[in-house]
Amino acid sequence: MDNICYNGQIIDTNKFSLSITNRGFRYGDSFFETIKCYQGNPLFFEEHYFRMAASFCLMKLTPPDIFDIDHFKSLIRDLLMSNNMNHSARVRISFFRCDGGYYLPMTNNTHFFIESEVIDQHQYILNKKGLRIGVYKDNFLPKNVLGSLKTNNRLINILASIYANENNYDDCILMNESKNFVESISGNIFIVQDGVIKTPSLEEGCIDGVIRKILINQSSFQVIEKVISFSDILNANELFLTNVISGVKWIHSMNNSIYTNSVSKKVINYLNRYMGLV
Repeated sequence: MDNICYNGQIIDTNKFSLSITNRGFRYGDSFFETIKCYQGNPLFFEEHYFRMAASFCLMKLTPPDIFDIDHFKSLIRDLLMSNNMNHSARVRISFFRCDGGYYLPMTNNTHFFIESEVIDQHQYILNKKGLRIGVYKDNFLPKNVLGSLKTNNRLINILASIYANENNYDDCILMNESKNFVESISGNIFIVQDGVIKTPSLEEGCIDGVIRKILINQSSFQVIEKVISFSDILNANELFLTNVISGVKWIHSMNNSIYTNSVSKKVINYLNRYMGLV
């Protein structure tokens, strides 16, 4: 990564720095969006754009004047071109409230930067070896609308990642304060019971994932939102995780339960066809 885009301008990464009074650093007063790109084009960009727009509203941030869907898409393309990333790439856009104030900000105006890095695969490829996952129980996600935001405060994900590493898990499921299963460290969670795909609702505190939204809105599979309990997980035929970078990851085992991956294969094939990646 040689260049970034800061407030609409392409600059050398080595010439960029954040102030020690940056509110994203001080208070987590910021959010981010991770986007997969192929041949210079951001995938699922309309879904990403409207999720960013909703985040501005929920966080009471004033979007940058140049926050336009076509203009932001062109900023991503220009950055990828400047970094010679012509195949597959991961882009992260970080928005943060401008400096000033303590908890009460002096302004709601927003600055942003866009960074990019190369990734290996343009297609979504299902993991050959299913994941071995655990359940993180030390801290819980809140059941409110803020849980759907991708804010820069990911402390539970960090602590759960440490727990997973200490216990040789590939990932962990996160629970909310009602002890229902909400999502994993790396993405949204889906279970399959009797041919029906189920996933927690946003009211349970999960991230409003782009792949999650696409699967809920499509008609090729039956996907419903419901509360997911521990017994649901144990009695499921299949578990899989989603995010925009890896697409789908299937889970092989949790505790003594073993799962299959037939629906996971169908879902990842659907996503590749949906985006014209096959």
